[in-house]
Formats: sequence, C-alpha cells, structure tokens
Amino acid sequence: MKFVTSRRFLRKAGSHFFMLLLCVFAAAQAFADPAIPTGDIRIHYHRPDGNYAGWTIYAFDNTTENTGNYGGGPVQVTGTDTFGAYFDVGVTSGAQEVGIIIHNPTASGGDQKDTPNNLFVDPATQGIEYWAYSGIAKLYTTAPSLTNPTALLPGYVRVHYHRTDGNYGGWTIYAFYDTTEFTGDYNSGLVPVTNTDAYGAYFDVAAVPNAQNLGLIIHNPSAPGGDQKDPGPNEFVDPSTEGFEYWGYTGIGKLYKSQPSLTNPTALLPGYARIHYFRPDGNYANWTVYAFNDTAEYTGDYNDGLTGVTSHDSYGAYFDISLIPNPKDLGFIIHNISTGVKDPGPDMHLDVATNTQAWVISGNATVFLTTPTPTQILDSLLNVEQAYWLDRQRVAIQPQFAQSGDTFAISSSLTGGLSVTPTGVTGGTNIPLTVGGALTADELLRYPQLSGYTVLQLPENTQLSTLQTALEGQLAFSAVGSNGMLQYATGIQFAGVLDDLYYYPGKLGVVFHHWDDKNWRDWPDDEDCAVKLKLWAPTAQNVSLQLFDHESDTAPSAVVTMHEHDGVWVAKGDPSWKDKYYLYSVKVWVSADGAVDTNVTSDPYSIDIALNGTKSRITDLDSDRTKPAGWDEETSPPLRSVSDMSIYELHIRDFSVNDLTVPLAHRGMYEAFEDQGSDGMKHLRSLAESGLKAVHILPSFHFASVNEDKSKWIIPTGLGVYPPDGQQQQAAVTASQTSPAYNWGYDPVHYLTPEGSYAINPDNRVREYRVMVDGLHKAGLRVVQDVVFNHTNASGEGPNSNLDEVVPNYYHRLDANGNLETGSCCPDTASEHRMMEKLIIDTLVLNAKDYKIDGFRFDILSFMFTYNVQAIQQALQALTPEKDGVDGSKIYLYGEGFNFGDTANNQIGPNASQINLYGFGVGTFNDRIRDGIHGGSPFTDERVQGFATGLFTDPSDYTNSNPPLNGQQNQLLQYSDWIDVGLTGNLRDYSFTDSAGATVTGAQVLYNGQPTGYTKSPIEAVNYASVHDNQDLFDKVQLKSSYNDNIATRARRQLMGMSLVTLGEGIPFFQAGDDLLRSKDMDQNSYNSGDWFNKIDWSGKTANWGIGLPIASQNQAQWPIMMPLLSNPSYTPLPANIAYSKAAFSELLQIRYSSELFRMPTFEEVQRNLTFLNTGSSQTPGLIVMNLDANGGGYGIYKHILVVFNATNASVTFTNTHLQGLGLHLHPVQRNSSDPATRQSTFNSKEGTVIVPALTTAVFVAESE
Repeated sequence: MKFVTSRRFLRKAGSHFFMLLLCVFAAAQAFADPAIPTGDIRIHYHRPDGNYAGWTIYAFDNTTENTGNYGGGPVQVTGTDTFGAYFDVGVTSGAQEVGIIIHNPTASGGDQKDTPNNLFVDPATQGIEYWAYSGIAKLYTTAPSLTNPTALLPGYVRVHYHRTDGNYGGWTIYAFYDTTEFTGDYNSGLVPVTNTDAYGAYFDVAAVPNAQNLGLIIHNPSAPGGDQKDPGPNEFVDPSTEGFEYWGYTGIGKLYKSQPSLTNPTALLPGYARIHYFRPDGNYANWTVYAFNDTAEYTGDYNDGLTGVTSHDSYGAYFDISLIPNPKDLGFIIHNISTGVKDPGPDMHLDVATNTQAWVISGNATVFLTTPTPTQILDSLLNVEQAYWLDRQRVAIQPQFAQSGDTFAISSSLTGGLSVTPTGVTGGTNIPLTVGGALTADELLRYPQLSGYTVLQLPENTQLSTLQTALEGQLAFSAVGSNGMLQYATGIQFAGVLDDLYYYPGKLGVVFHHWDDKNWRDWPDDEDCAVKLKLWAPTAQNVSLQLFDHESDTAPSAVVTMHEHDGVWVAKGDPSWKDKYYLYSVKVWVSADGAVDTNVTSDPYSIDIALNGTKSRITDLDSDRTKPAGWDEETSPPLRSVSDMSIYELHIRDFSVNDLTVPLAHRGMYEAFEDQGSDGMKHLRSLAESGLKAVHILPSFHFASVNEDKSKWIIPTGLGVYPPDGQQQQAAVTASQTSPAYNWGYDPVHYLTPEGSYAINPDNRVREYRVMVDGLHKAGLRVVQDVVFNHTNASGEGPNSNLDEVVPNYYHRLDANGNLETGSCCPDTASEHRMMEKLIIDTLVLNAKDYKIDGFRFDILSFMFTYNVQAIQQALQALTPEKDGVDGSKIYLYGEGFNFGDTANNQIGPNASQINLYGFGVGTFNDRIRDGIHGGSPFTDERVQGFATGLFTDPSDYTNSNPPLNGQQNQLLQYSDWIDVGLTGNLRDYSFTDSAGATVTGAQVLYNGQPTGYTKSPIEAVNYASVHDNQDLFDKVQLKSSYNDNIATRARRQLMGMSLVTLGEGIPFFQAGDDLLRSKDMDQNSYNSGDWFNKIDWSGKTANWGIGLPIASQNQAQWPIMMPLLSNPSYTPLPANIAYSKAAFSELLQIRYSSELFRMPTFEEVQRNLTFLNTGSSQTPGLIVMNLDANGGGYGIYKHILVVFNATNASVTFTNTHLQGLGLHLHPVQRNSSDPATRQSTFNSKEGTVIVPALTTAVFVAESE
C-alpha cells in the first residue's frame, strides 16, 4: 500500500517516531516489498550512512504528485527494504518523462540534493521500479551492488567523457534510437553526468535489449548563448559488436571502445582504422562514412551516417572506424547524408590487416596508403566531372565557378597529358570559352538539374575536327582568375555534345545486305559487301574488328580495319563471314584509368554470341538455321483490344525443371514450351481456354549471373529427406550459388541476344528462343518479355561491361560530380542520352519483329523518362502486319512506376512514374490494391493483415497485439477504399463514396500520402497481389492469417485476393502458380534460391510448401516467425485444396471474359457503369459490393452484373434498394462451380438482397432484354 496518511502525519512528528517507523518497515520488509500501487513508480534509495531522515523526492513533469511545494518534500519515504528506503511516486497515465529530485529540505545549512542534477525516468520503456545509490546521479532499472555501486550494470552503456577544462556543469547526453531513455525532450538533458572518475565524468545510458544502433549527443543545454554540442555531429555506437563502455574526448567526434591517451588524444587507437579525407572546398559538413565488411560499426542504416567526422588535421578531415577482431577487408563509402551524394562514388576498400590508415581525395576512387602529394591532390580535381559539354557550341558549369573576370577554357589531350598547376591546366590543347547563352527547351527537359547553371560558349568558328579530336582524349574545364591563378578545374561530362554531333538513327551491329534497303545505305564507300558490322564509338581513337572462325578460337583468323563515319565505325565482309565470331578492339581514353586503353570487347548490339558472350556472332536472323518450322507463317493469338489483356508471370526454368512429363533434355529450357502434352503446357493451354491472354517471361536476354556452360552448374539433390522447417535445404542451395543454374536474370549484358543457359545448345539460342514463342502462341497465349533497361550488370573496365568499353562514361548515368549512379543497386543506365534511348528502342523493335514478342514489361520503369516512353510507343506503333509482320498497336507496355531513387520527383527529368504516366496508355503496377488485399507493404512486418488475410474480421495474434479493434476496423476500411479505386482501374478522376461517407475522387483517397488513383484509363493499371518480388501470394496468406485458420480457409483467402485482381477493371496480373497455391516457403527474395525453392508442380499434387527454411541471407531474421508455420503439417496444402484453387481461378477467368463490363477501356465508361454499394461509415467491414450496369449497351449478353467480395469469416446478407427488381441470378459459371459454398450464393429480387457465404466472391448477372 501507499502510506498517504503517514506522510501527512510524519510532517508533524518528530525524528524519534520516524526512526521507530523505519524499524517497523525493516521488520516487515524481511518478508517482501509490498506491490507497487497502480499509477505509481517506485524509487529505491540507498545511503551508506543509513540515515534517511528528512530525505524526500520532488517529482515533476509526468507526475500526479504535488509539484507546487518543492521545499515541503511532497513524496516522503514510503517504506524500507534490504536496499534502503523507497519512495512510491504517482505518475500520469502513459507517463514517459518523470523528473526526480532526491533531496533533504531539512538538512542543516538548507536544502541538500543528493546529486546536483535532476534525474529522469521513462516508465513507458523502462518500467516502474528504479534504484538510486547516494552520490550517483542515475536511476537504474536494476539494483546496483552495495559493495561496488559504480560497476556498470547490465542494460546500460557507459560513456566516459573528458573535458580539458574539467568543467562538467550542465553537460548531459541525449540518447536516441536503441535506448529506453525518454527521447521526446532534447533540451532538458535527460541523462546528466552519472558520476566522475580518474578520466573525467561518465554517463550511464539505458539501452534496449540487443541494442545495435545507439545514438548519442553530448551537449550542454544551459551553455551561455544556447545549447552547445561537443563536438557537433551525432555519434553512434553498436553495443552488440563494440561492447558497453566508451570514451569520448572533448572536440573529438568519436566514442572509442578503449580509453584515448590524455596526453595524445588524437593518436589512432588499436581496433580502429582511420580514413583521411580531403575536399578542395574545405566543407566537411554532413560528410560521413558508412563502413561494411570487417567493421564493428553498425551497418544496418546506410542513410544515417553512423560515422561522422572524428576530427581534422592538416590534410583535411578524418574518420575513425571501429574494427572487428582480426580484420582483413574494411569496406567504406564516403557520402553526404544531407544530399545523398557519394564521393567519389564506388565502394572503396582497405586491407586493414596490413594498413590501418588510408587517404582519400574528393572525386578520386584511389585509396592512398600514404599522404598524397600536392600534385596528386591537384590532378585529382579532374577526376570530378562537374562541367557539362552540352552541344557543339556550349558548356554548362555551376554558377559559383563562373566568376566575372575569369578566363575559361576546355583543355584536351589525346594522350592524357593534362596536369593541374597553380596557374591553370597544362599539357594539352585549349578551346577558349566565354559566358553567354542559355539551355534549350530540350536540354531543360533532359537535364532540369542544370537549370541554374551558367552557360559558356565555344568560338563560332570552332572546326568540327577540333571538337572530334578533343572528344577523343582527356578533357578538363578550367577557370583562371585575372591574377593569373587557377580558380577552378574539373573534368567534363560530354554525353550532350556526343548526342548533338554523333546521334546516329541507322541500324547498328550486324547488317546483312538482303535486309531492307534503308538499313544498308549509309555511306557509298561501305556498301560494296555482303555483310557489314557497325559500331557507334565516337570517342574512339581507333577501332578494328577481330574475326574468328570458331567460338573457341583464342586468336583471330583476321584483323579487319574499320572506317569511321561521323562516330560510326564500319567493317565490310563477304558471305563467308556468316556464322563466324568477332570482337572489337577499341582504342579509347578511359578517364577512370587515366589512360588510353585498348579494350577488346563484344558488340553491345550483338544479336547472337558465343558461350557466355565471350564473342559476338555474325548471325543472319533470316536464315533457316535460326527458325523453327513454320516460323515465317506463325502469328500471335488475336487480341481484340489491349483492355482484354491478362498476364501470367513465369520464369523459364521454373516452368519445366520440375515437370516429369517434359523430356529430360528440355526441362528448364526454351524447348519445354513446345512440348504441348506436358503438364505445364496443358495447364497454360487450359488457362488460355478460360480467357488468359499472355504469359510474361522473366528476363531472357543474355545476363551474367548464370554460366551458360551447364557442366559447371551445381544443382543440389536429395533435399527432400530434411524436415519441413530444416536449415539443411537452404544451406545446400546457398552452397550452389557459387556456380548456379538459377537466377532471375536482372543483370543484363547483351540486350539483343537471347540467354544461352535456357538453350539446350547455346549455339542455337536464337532458334530455341523462337521455339518457345511459337509454343506459347500455339497454346493461345501472347508473349510478354521482361526487359531491364534501367541498369547493366557491369560498368567501367570490368567484365561484361561492353557499353563502357566502347564509349566510356556515356551509357551510364552520372551524378553532378561524374560519379556512377547506382540507385537500382547496379550501374544505372542513362536513357536521357539519345543513343542509350536508341539502344532501348532498337532492342524492343527487334524483339517485336524478329521474335514476335507481344508486349514488354519494364523493370524499374521509373528510372526512365516520359519522353523515352513516348519514343518507344511511336517506334512500336509504327509496326504493321503488312510491313513488319506484327501489329504494333496491340503491343502492351507496362512496368514498375514506383517513384524512388535518382530519378524520384522529377529531379533529373519527368520520370516514368505512376503519376507522370497519366494518359500514356502504359501500365504500371498498382501497389495500392496489392497492399489493400494482403495488408502492410514490402517494407512493413510480414504479418500485417489486410482485406483478404483477416484484418479485423479474423485478426491474428500479431494483429491483436498491435492496434485495438477500432483501429483495425479503420485500417480495413482504408484498405477497402484502396481496393475500390483499384477495381475501377485505379482511375484518378473516378468519383465515389468513400468509407467516411464523403464523395471523393480516386486521387483524393490517399495511399501513404500519395494519390491512390493515378490513371486516365484502366489499361494504365496493372492490378496484382503477387509477383516474383517478395513473398508470393500463398506465402503472404500463410504469414498473415490467424493461426486458427485451417488450410481450406487459407486457400479461400488466396482466391479472395485473386478474385479482386481478376474481376476489376484494368489489366489483371498473376504470378505463375498462384492458382495452384504455389509456395516458395516464404522466401522474400528468391532471385537466386535455385530450383528447390522456385519450382512449380503443375500436376497439382504439391504446392512446394514445407520444404525447408528459405535462404538465410535474405530471410534469416524472419525464421522465428516461419518455423512454427512450416513445422505445422495442418498448414500444408493437400491436392484437394490445390484442385479447388485451380478450378476457382479458371472460373474467375471465364467470368471476366464473359462480359466486356469487366474490361471497359475508358474512364467515362467506368464512371457511367460501375458503382460501389457497400460504402460510407456504416458499411459492413470486409465486404465490397461492385455493381456494373451496361448503360448504353454493347458489353455483351449481360445488362447488370453484381460482384460481391465477402472477405469475412461468416455468411453475409446484404440488401440495397438499387438491387430491388433486378433479375439477377448467380453467374452460369458459378451456378455450376466446383465449389459448393459458391453455389450457395443467392439473390432475392424483391428485397434486393444477396446472401454470400464466408470468404467467397459471388457474381450475379442479369441478361439484356
């Protein structure tokens, strides 16, 4: 109990009675402390002298105690125990910041505080019981030792702090991230000095269990002139790797895990590496180091800059990086956490087994092991490329570097002889520049980031030959002041001038004479041949062709001189060249090497290659060798309208590698699609007969990640003997990743060449690819190709980098300093450059014409721009059956329009994002309906539930441990609004009643702060609930469903999600096997998880569930969640569950294609014909009712359609006056459904009432009169 009455009495009583009372308390305490009263916290207090007379607590901030009488000691001793006395202090509900002062207002000489600093606790994170030891300014959550009270307690991090002035008055620590200290009040100094020792003062900071990222700011909020930080930047420690005790020294921005010398505090300590960093501008604000590999620094948050500047020396700034024991490789990235800029760009490495210090010069990727010389520092200015050569007349530079009175020039050297001196750039030829002019409209479109730049002009009489010579060598821009001294020097980005001078619209690569004439006629002196090879290499000093008779030849049979025409190099050949192999030898300036290199490389425009792309091949795509029988007559299945599209996403190897009805040699290969009698092809043909229109093939161009030599593959076997939640399976697959047979293939090398690992004989890759397309077309399915133009596998001088080896620094996107952009996690390509755009268009047109591809899915489409999309559309729509053998107007384009990375928010141009593609007729993946269906997002906990997975209607234990029921309902209603908008085709301007009862448009419904609706027409929305990325739909259902849901219930949840995709407007998209309850055992990124986790069982006997924990590198943190699911046999799909899902999906497709009301092409039609009936704040949660009326006719046999999505666990009765008198009845397909529950759905015309069973989508129709 709390002795409230005793407090009042004690204020009047004498000390003798008080001591008697303490004795009584001590006797009682021998049994146990009384329970802490509700609404209180308990402060235990120990005084070595045992005298607690007069000691009280004054509480403030989040307290219910009397805060108006400090001197009266409002909280007196409540009781005693073996530790000492204790005080029970009343706190407010939800208290987070409770201030505590232990003091004696009756002490002789006046009020005495036990420690001079106010103390703070956070009951919300630290609990309700604390211990204090006299003279130590900390309230601990566990009792300190009475024999060693200064010992560091578990759950705390000790930060020692030394100030040279010895003055610690007012200095505190503000802790954040992995701390239980209150973080909501920076200015109150919530962690004051705990105590002092021989080093100085120290602070004990409470940390969360298993803390990894503890942020700390040492500051004095009461300093003269305002808050003072020491030294300034936030500091971070990782107790999980570095320990729990740290030392800081005033003015040094590092908390060390061992004590620095007080006489030489800047000396590098054991266990650390020091990275020195020089910037010419001397501005080190916000520059940090992200360390990886053999570091003890926290590596889980790249963007928070966990290692700020430690200090400065005569060279510049330096960063001290904590190392693990016995380190070898320290990886580090210097980047600015304010701007996101990396300097110089690439990851850097230091062998810390031999060197613990390194020096870096801004813009230079070299890691120096000794202090660079002044000359090295000056020359490194040219490694930063901040100037933009826009066209033949103009250069753009940041305005601060174009000062009035300076003299400006472009300097160039064919040999790379430029040198930076204090008076300018020497060693080359100069082109003078003068300030003047402005960016053109097209340049502002393609380079809006240059809008504030100063433009400089080249002399009008500059000869083209002068420009050409300059562009073939090292380039520099310089500004020299009127005093004759260098003011600024930098390297030059030159893509703009290459586009202006050398854009080439003709055909590149291999060109045979019998192809159409326009691709042959370029230059009269290069037309007297049977075949020619053309390479765009405008910066090359020389190019020759190496011709090989066989792919295995190590030496060329001939070296052919090539002729240059306006940046295009041409080699002429006779008919004997056909089917031979070739490489280009390109002599070119490479700024990254600082030298003229001779690169021997394959052709970026290769249409055929040797094994693994080691050589290009002179293949005639019109030759019989490259065509299956009947190829010339083969046509795509008809498509009435793009709005009729539906898409089934499939990986080539997944399709057949596990199908025993496919010939062994064909499994995992292109030719498996020609085996029309296999289980897989029967399944695809059945889907086509139900209405499915297209199969989307994951990347099938030549990629780097799989060796095309099948003898090198490691394919694990015998994994079926291990337990369903075993780790052995993923360990075996992980071991095979050193030489895998499997990858998704998002690492392109040769865009125009089919991948050889899917070919039985890679020498016949062209023909075998066409066999695949032919097989799918014969099954009634159009073919969509997944294309990856936003990045390449490699850049620079590395293997597989054919683009950069031909034209360095052109095809890839560079930032404002000339550093390679890698927002895609690979080298980003620069589609803003016209010849990169041309490569994209040429690839698409070739695939449409020569491989009869019917659509293209663009990986990270938003890394391209809307003007690229327009150019692509124009090129494809120009294709006609009469002229080209294909109808370009029916080629569907779609992709990932997510707004992120280097191109986000139009920062470097109008990116091809969801919002920006409004009205283009190009689809983007609709993440709004995806998240509404299954709940959460790829960036939230995998257990977050949604509309189809039981939120509110069947909450899981995880859900019930988080938001209250009313919060769950509100979230479910928001999800329902997202889904409603998605069912319209995600139309921006569609007007309806939302869950709050307001009339809103699709754009006014917010999705994480963005408009939910963003399309002009339904074909711009690709609606999906499952895709190769992240877990597939069945695995999401498994993770999110209530543990009480049996497998039959889970299968119905799967079909609920699929029905929302199938029956909405827009383009429905499914991952292959979704209709078979396909599982990858919850692998959230199975790109290299092998056949074992990715395989599909088309026979319907198994779903690939319970085959072992997924790959550790991608999933290990989630294993504790996954193991109970995998080990529970009742969650394994049975053949009957799979058969239900397969039949139900087929029925949904049949329903979709029974009426054009499900496939309306325009906003106007959808607004006129589609309404939602279960809306407003009083709607039934978990129920969506979509009404379709054929206003104006022309949509088929049905005048009225009612679709009821009942995601609840109970049968639902829904009545609406709009339905009264309608002659609705269950759709004929569902009237004969294989699912008994669906057949039980009924409609009462008189009452306008439908009854739909639990977890059922029912479709009611009324025929036109």
